[in-house]
Amino acid sequence: MTHFVGLDVSVKETSVCAVDTVGQVICERKVPSEPDDIAVLLTSIGEEASGSELRPGPCLSG
Repeated sequence: MTHFVGLDVSVKETSVCAVDTVGQVICERKVPSEPDDIAVLLTSIGEEASGSELRPGPCLSG
C-alpha cells in the first residue's frame, strides 16, 4: 500500500503525518528533530513512502 508522509520541521520537534491513498491517517506523531528519531518513526510506519513533503519552520527562512 502506498503512503504519503508530511513532515513539519521545527528546531525542537518534528510533526509527522502519514496517510494512505484514500486519505486515511496511518500515523500522526511528534518526534525530536533529530535525524535518528525521524528515521526510526518513518521506518516503523512499515511501508515505503511514495511522496513526502518537507515544511521547514520560520527559523530556516532567514
